Amino acid sequence: MAAQALYSFPAAAGAPMPPGCTGSAGVYTCANSLNIQDHVQFLDAGNVTVTFNNLLTIGGFNLGSATQAANVTLVTKGLVTMSFPTVYASISAGNNSIITTAAAFVKGNLTTTNGSITVSGTVTGNVSATGLGSVILLSNAVVNGNITGATGLVTLNSNAVVNGNISTSIGSVTLSGGNNISSTVNCSACSLIVNGPNNVLGADVSVGNVVGALSSNTSYNGAIIANLSSIVLGSGSTVAGNITATSSGLGVSYISAFQSVINGSVTASSQVSAQLFLYSGSVVQGAVQISNSGALLAAVTTNVFVDSSSEINNSVSVTGVIDNWGKIAGCARTTSSYMWSIVMEYNSTTTGVCCFNGSKCSTTSCVSNLWSYKVNGCSTPANKFTCIDPSIPNTNAASGHLYTQVANTAFNTDVVALSADSSVNTTYVSKGDNSKTVTLKFVDCGDPAILANQTCTGAIAEIGTQNVTFTSTDNGRKTISTTIANAYKNIRCQVTDSNANNPTSRSTDNFAVRPEAFTSVTSNANADSLLGLNVAASPAVKAGSTFTLTAATGLSNYSGTPKIDTTRLAAHTGAVKIGLLAGLFSSSANGSASGSNFTYSETGYFRFEPYAVYDDTYTQVDAANGDCATGFLPLGNMQACAFGHVPLSAYYYGRFVPDHLLVTPGPGVTQACGAFSYYGQGTATAPGLSTPFILTAKNAAGDTTQNYIGSPAFLLTDWSKYQFSATPLNGATLSSGLTIPPVTGNWVKGVANIVATHTLSRPNSPVSPQTITLSAQPQYVDAGVAISSSKTTLSSDVTYLYGRLNMQSAHGSELLALPVQIEAQYWNGSAYVRSAGDNCTAIPLNSIALKNYKGNLASCETYLSGSPTMSNGKLALKLTAPGIGSDGKPNTGSVDIAVNLGTLTPGDQTCLSSSPISATAGILSPWFGSTAPNARATFGIYKTQIIYMRESF
Repeated sequence: MAAQALYSFPAAAGAPMPPGCTGSAGVYTCANSLNIQDHVQFLDAGNVTVTFNNLLTIGGFNLGSATQAANVTLVTKGLVTMSFPTVYASISAGNNSIITTAAAFVKGNLTTTNGSITVSGTVTGNVSATGLGSVILLSNAVVNGNITGATGLVTLNSNAVVNGNISTSIGSVTLSGGNNISSTVNCSACSLIVNGPNNVLGADVSVGNVVGALSSNTSYNGAIIANLSSIVLGSGSTVAGNITATSSGLGVSYISAFQSVINGSVTASSQVSAQLFLYSGSVVQGAVQISNSGALLAAVTTNVFVDSSSEINNSVSVTGVIDNWGKIAGCARTTSSYMWSIVMEYNSTTTGVCCFNGSKCSTTSCVSNLWSYKVNGCSTPANKFTCIDPSIPNTNAASGHLYTQVANTAFNTDVVALSADSSVNTTYVSKGDNSKTVTLKFVDCGDPAILANQTCTGAIAEIGTQNVTFTSTDNGRKTISTTIANAYKNIRCQVTDSNANNPTSRSTDNFAVRPEAFTSVTSNANADSLLGLNVAASPAVKAGSTFTLTAATGLSNYSGTPKIDTTRLAAHTGAVKIGLLAGLFSSSANGSASGSNFTYSETGYFRFEPYAVYDDTYTQVDAANGDCATGFLPLGNMQACAFGHVPLSAYYYGRFVPDHLLVTPGPGVTQACGAFSYYGQGTATAPGLSTPFILTAKNAAGDTTQNYIGSPAFLLTDWSKYQFSATPLNGATLSSGLTIPPVTGNWVKGVANIVATHTLSRPNSPVSPQTITLSAQPQYVDAGVAISSSKTTLSSDVTYLYGRLNMQSAHGSELLALPVQIEAQYWNGSAYVRSAGDNCTAIPLNSIALKNYKGNLASCETYLSGSPTMSNGKLALKLTAPGIGSDGKPNTGSVDIAVNLGTLTPGDQTCLSSSPISATAGILSPWFGSTAPNARATFGIYKTQIIYMRESF
């Protein structure tokens, strides 16, 4: 229809306001009834109110537009009718009605107080009749908002759609078929009347009653709650949620379903009578609970009726009678004492029955079973729960034990439902009943050394939570697998079941979760941990001195105290004996235990055999009850009580070195000349002084370290490491002997028999005979560790003399051998005197030079003879008689004799026979000085100092 005119609020050029309308700035009034058959525009911005003081009729034109800035509300004081319009405004009709016909479109809300609202077409907003008015949706009408009623009826004709909620107070809600309600229906004191096929209710329904006998194939996609309380589901209905029917006073709760499927549970209660009737193949998937609280009819009223083609696939609990012609897949339970409270009709299936019989179920006391069908028992709530080892038989379940477990290792535990008499509740979930889920927690009860913790009445800490689901095949006892990732001394299991007589209960027994092993045992004594062979590696630790051991489990909660089995030690390869390891670990902190007071009595290295480091007390709560296997190995289904360190390969601790050395003087100090030595005396084969003594490697306790066989840090042949000293020195210097080596000896089980040679140098000037004290104080540094000894006197009566050689001139007949006297002398403090005890000095004859021949005496006409070794300080030396020469003349004359004490004078010769040879250097200068003694031997004259001489003929 073409527009007659264009109206405008406010008036605009060529577009006046409708007749009788006045106002401005968003507030307008129309005094008369108005029949608008024209387009109307709203030019204001913001809220606009147009009040019509009488009837309003809107034809098939636009009121407003989709692009207007105004938010328009039409307020009428008379009837509103619309035919094919498009209205961009909300309409509030007060006590008057609103009628939209011929598929009107309203972009807004429709509101009345006591008038009715009839909708044809589409309303994008809410529809509300807050008083006595009703709401009617004509066929195919659509309301995109909510519908709110009060006393009046809410009626949806065929195929009407509500994309919001429907709520009303006491007016009923009627569906005519093909209706679709996207959200909830709420009418606590009225009825939902469902007629016709194919209705869809998208969410929960909460009403007084549901009247659906005349419906078919209606879908309830939420729950149904009836408060007055009857529910009738028509043929082919489906309910996605639970159904609850509750009446008060003398009301009856009645649920009837025809060929319907209820996917949730069904609950009905009444003081008088509560009933569920399933007909024509109806199915209930959830549990059914029907109860009459009134005493009069409670015991004999039929609470549940199941016809021959219907079924309940869950448990059924009633206070009265169950009459089953079809199938009950769960437990049929009644609290009635009526003799026929559960009736098993012909060809029916009842999976389990429970008749009221004190605290337990009976399978016969209330059952009518004319056809002798097999009868099973029903589930029975647990009195409490406990946990036991799977090996414990049912007869011992109430007091059964839990065994020691190992951290990070899966183990099985049986969770057991107990009856009031402490037997296993084998009907906790009966055949056909729904599964039951309880909450299992393992709790740490704390250190069992505290009395309260032994019974777990002190503070607890939850270790882990898991759900445990029981089915009928478990017979009240469910095996679960658990892994606990840390160590605990005192654990119990805790089970929570809100339906049990004791909703939270703990196991009667406690158990420990121990570490699998000590993962490492480390030390600051780790010089050669892989081989235990290096004799020079650092760090070095003195035998008997303290070092640290740390045993770790890798588990932060471990708080035990490791021990050491000293019978499980091994020494390094080649060791004579295993030393004594002493010391204690402290209690663990953060999974590791250390001890800094450990000592090892021997030298070298040691290692731990398997289980040398162990803990056999951490599992005390189980060990005391026989709930773990004694020792380190599991037995049957029991873990070992003890655990220890099992090295993957040999791991050595050390290097241990002697704490100190002990010097023990030996007998038989040897001096070059027996009872004495000359200062400076000594040769490679005849040392001036040799001292035997015993050197012993000791630990801190003074015990011999038998594994000590020496090391590069202490060479037995190194004279300097012995720190020899002599006193008094009188200007002399003590040094090693000329023997190679100057010290001899070898280690056997930490003991070395030593012989050292020494030389005491010749002072620069004569000194009196001196008794010398010779001492030793061996010491050395090994890898930064100083190993010393006490200064020990090796001998206190060593005699040293300051010596020289003296030789006197001689003369005699050329016909006789001529004795030549060479004498060893020493300085006695005032003069040189013969060294009468010298039986040691040897002068090689070829070191005595003969030279400067005089007279008729030629070379080697006389030569040396005699022993080279002194006796009592004298050398018995002779020159052979030169006799008569070949010319017939006596070989008279002289020869000079010189003893080479040290360096040879070039060209010197001597005669040991009639042929001259080169003289040799001497070896005596270190102890007889550097000035060679000399004298003259003269043949053919008398000796001096003749007192009497005569010639006899």
